[in-house]
Amino acid sequence: MAGTASSPAARIKSLTELVQNSGLYPNNPIVNSATTEPVIWVDGRDHLLFCSNNLLGLSNHSEVKATAQKALERYGLGSGGSRQMAANIDVHRALEQRIAEFVGQEDAICFAAGYMANVGVIPALMKVDFLQSLAETHLGNSSVDKIGEDDTAGWEVFSEELNHASVVDGVRLAKAKISKFPHKNIKRLAEALGMSKMPSKLIVSDGVFSMDGDIAPIPAIADLAREHDAMLMIDDAHGVGMLGANGRGSLEHHGVASTDVDLQMGTFTKAFGGVGGYVAGDKEVIDFLRISARTYIFSAPLPPAIAAGVTEAIDIAEREPWRREKALENAFYFRREVESRGYRTLGSEAHIVPTLIGDELKAAEVTRLLRHRGIIAPHARYPAVALGQARIRFVMTCQHEREQIDFLLGCLAEMRETLNL
Repeated sequence: MAGTASSPAARIKSLTELVQNSGLYPNNPIVNSATTEPVIWVDGRDHLLFCSNNLLGLSNHSEVKATAQKALERYGLGSGGSRQMAANIDVHRALEQRIAEFVGQEDAICFAAGYMANVGVIPALMKVDFLQSLAETHLGNSSVDKIGEDDTAGWEVFSEELNHASVVDGVRLAKAKISKFPHKNIKRLAEALGMSKMPSKLIVSDGVFSMDGDIAPIPAIADLAREHDAMLMIDDAHGVGMLGANGRGSLEHHGVASTDVDLQMGTFTKAFGGVGGYVAGDKEVIDFLRISARTYIFSAPLPPAIAAGVTEAIDIAEREPWRREKALENAFYFRREVESRGYRTLGSEAHIVPTLIGDELKAAEVTRLLRHRGIIAPHARYPAVALGQARIRFVMTCQHEREQIDFLLGCLAEMRETLNL
């Protein structure tokens, strides 16, 4: 539709063209094969893939695919509605019970995406007082006049500054007071909690930070939560299935009991090779979320075939620890070797290994040159990271072989010289 030069549509078009012409617009390749393998088919030739979330190789595991296929034949492609209507299918409940058992919590609630888990659950927690008043009125225990607006005046959320975008959006949607504390800065978090006048507090932190690959100081955060009577929620999307002696995640990595954290959020997209998200915790809290989280109530759940396949994937991950061990060994090797070639990895401790480039245009050029050499490894830049902190975000999986990593290292060594990185 035509508009003036100052119309919203014209301004959007102008900005898009500016980004495209600058060379910063994402030029995502069209892949003609499964992106769950370490070698994919792009532009008529093989490419090494160093950004896959299929960390344990379970997306393409024969038993996972067979289980999903059986469920597809039995239940069909979609769920046919929301969980609150007709689509509360047995495989959904089985998955919730299995992931709750895996992470050591009483129960869990599943969502169609990890993003939907965070943007649904965080605002839902803030509604407890309003819903309490509504419930009492509906049950005849209170007057209609007692019901106030659906606000969150009594809540304050303490959010880590490098939390995932879904946490950031969930906190914004909650409409509570927000106190953002610096990355892994326990002193500043303690100060903010000590100054808070709010009766209800929620601390939210990633377990493994998605752009840096480092791990949150969960023991210290849990201590502060207890001291200040605050709820604690950990987004362990990148930790579950990967960290800890048994792959239980960031809590197990630190030796923190599951009972020391009120809510553990995670996804099925990374270690378990599927899609979807969950939040696990005490049964009563999970039951509350089933009647308050809008992204659960007003959305279709996971397709049954995915739910069944992910349940199988959790079983395999638990009985085959070599998968996470190899992925982490690959990450340790790459991190050590790329640092020896002069790159900074920003304190990475897990399978995510960023290499800092700094300048956004240079990072885009590194991605372009890597692709020319047959390597897919996109760069992360603002707003995913701070301005001037652009990086190539490499992800190591159990499917990568040493010679593939060595080839990548050789390419990066050459580019450091040619691009003066």
